[in-house]
Amino acid sequence: MTGILRNPNFSLFGLAILGLLLGSSFAVVGEDQQAVIERMGKPDRVVNRFRPGDADGAGIIAKIPLLEQVVWLPRGLVGFSNAKAKVRSNDQQALLVDTDVTYRIIDPVRLANTLGSADKVEGQLQSLLPPLLDQELSQRSAGDIARPGSGGAAVMLLKSLDARTRQYGVQIVDLRIARVELDEAGQKATFERMRERQLAEVNAIQTRSGAEASQITSAAEAEANALIQRSAAQDLEFYRFFKAMRSYEGMYGNPTRQNTTTIYLQPDSGYLKYMAGN
Repeated sequence: MTGILRNPNFSLFGLAILGLLLGSSFAVVGEDQQAVIERMGKPDRVVNRFRPGDADGAGIIAKIPLLEQVVWLPRGLVGFSNAKAKVRSNDQQALLVDTDVTYRIIDPVRLANTLGSADKVEGQLQSLLPPLLDQELSQRSAGDIARPGSGGAAVMLLKSLDARTRQYGVQIVDLRIARVELDEAGQKATFERMRERQLAEVNAIQTRSGAEASQITSAAEAEANALIQRSAAQDLEFYRFFKAMRSYEGMYGNPTRQNTTTIYLQPDSGYLKYMAGN
């Protein structure tokens, strides 16, 4: 026996075991943590439990090795996001809703007894929130849901969700509808309606523009004809020259009709007179 105790390997092994026992006898609780000390699997005491205005429990704690385990829980606010939950408004719009939730663990012992760890809180929120969203938002129009506060739905959702999470020792501090959008089919239908309205507006503008252009053209032609008539009355020779130029323009002014018309004139034609400048 004495030989065993004097064996250096055995001594090192014993020191290692002692060090492990001593190391597992203490733990450090941070200011942002609260700890539930469980003895034989049952909660025994809480260290640095959240209380408004009280933050004196952080520091080194002692526990019995092997018999006691520490369940670590956050002491401050924790955020959770639920993305693209499918709901239908009372005006039959299919919507995708993003929800942001802020919660706090206010009863660490209850949480340890019901869920076992803080990691399972989000799983409960993921199962509790969608049916509540469907229940509350289905009573409101898509326009109300998209407004800040979602037409009062956010307040009702917070109260309903908080009432259900208290059984786990969790308090819902804030809940907001972060984003609302139409589903893919709804977006396509909306874009198609927008396109149809745009085309209708373009057609209406074109129709009005065409009518206005016709009115302006008619007025301009009427004014031009009146001016020509007045000019003819004042200078008959100029009027004849003008008529000759218009006839020439009609035959050769259009590039698509060039070289398609041939005219034969007498040398003493008045038309040639004007064209020759005599």
